[in-house]
Formats: sequence, structure tokens, C-alpha cells
Amino acid sequence: MPHYPPRPPPGIRRLIWNQRIFIESTFATSMMQPWEKALILTVLSLVTLLIWFSLYTYFPSHVAYLSRRWSYYVYGDETVEVLAPIKAYIVAQIGRVLGGVKGVVGGEKGRLEL
Repeated sequence: MPHYPPRPPPGIRRLIWNQRIFIESTFATSMMQPWEKALILTVLSLVTLLIWFSLYTYFPSHVAYLSRRWSYYVYGDETVEVLAPIKAYIVAQIGRVLGGVKGVVGGEKGRLEL
């Protein structure tokens, strides 16, 4: 009798099975008892959740802080809008792309012209 679960037929179940076997063989969880697997999975999930929470909570304010510091060192003033040239470029590019499409798709009075 094999020590691993039988391989399922092709499809989504096979992909999930392949990922499970890959993770179990990489991290040697195939040698652990079920309660040990649950403990390891719980700890890793908790750590991952805390990392994502901290990124979601603190990363935007830290990027804003770094942006102000960068503008201070480059321009000598923290109040300079750092992203203004980038935003202007993106808006200009979008306007250029949509300007070419406007006559074709917009049409007269919002009608679709093909």
C-alpha cells in the first residue's frame, strides 16, 4: 500500500494534488503528524496575515514619508509634489490614446460609429 494519496484524474483536482505534494515534499510536512501540519499551517498563516496587514496599514504612510524626504533632498522643499510630473505624463498619454479613439467610438451625440 502506498504512503501517499493516489493521483487523481486530470483536471483541477490534479493541479491541487500536484501543489499539495510539491509543498509537502519541499517542506517535509509529509513526515509530520496531522496536528503538527495544522500547527505549522496555522503559524505560517498567522505570520502571513500579519505581514499583509502591516503592509496594508503602514506601507502607504511610509511611501508618503519617503516621497516627502526624496523631494526634500532633490528639490530642497518637502512640499513639492513629487508625483505631479508622472501624473501629468499618464494623463497626457491616456488623453492621446483616447483622443484617437474618440472620433471612432464617441460619434455624434454618443452614438457608436463603426
